Amino acid sequence: MKPFARLFGNLFERGAEQGDSARRRQIHREWDRQRARALTPSDRAEIDAIFSRHL
Repeated sequence: MKPFARLFGNLFERGAEQGDSARRRQIHREWDRQRARALTPSDRAEIDAIFSRHL
């Protein structure tokens, strides 16, 4: 069920807004994924530093 929800969410999301805001949402999603994979607080801090510089 999730793949269908993701597919429709992506279709409607792209149609409603394109450009900078969609790109920022994509970056934040990847940021959240990487933070979830961090093993230590130090790893999490490094990930935060990298992504915050990118934005």
